[in-house]
Amino acid sequence: MAGFTDIVRAGVAVADSVTATLQAPVEHHAWISEDRRGEPTFAPLIIRQAIVERKQRLIRAADGRVIAVNTKLTFPRPIEANGAADRREPIDPRDKFVLPDGTTGPVLNVEGIVDPDTLTGAGYMVEVWLG
Repeated sequence: MAGFTDIVRAGVAVADSVTATLQAPVEHHAWISEDRRGEPTFAPLIIRQAIVERKQRLIRAADGRVIAVNTKLTFPRPIEANGAADRREPIDPRDKFVLPDGTTGPVLNVEGIVDPDTLTGAGYMVEVWLG
């Protein structure tokens, strides 16, 4: 008999498959460190498929501030950890995403339900809010 985590994983896989034609390629530049001048350095570029929603909305940040967001990226699959030191996984606020039209924005919030069966704390799926 399948456990609840297996059911959720299967449901996310179905959602990924059903929305495949709605997904667009998004560049993910994962932050890994800062150089001697304090400039960010990034891992090699990864192209990820995501549902890209343009929507203006106010959200409450972790520090309590209310901030405006304009894009929500939904990755209907787990995102693997990068493994760099001092990095929040699987998406760090210092990561950079470039949308198909070339626009980008700061990572303002990351949401997702953690899969308890992973050692890395990866989510079943990930939502990223950009400013």
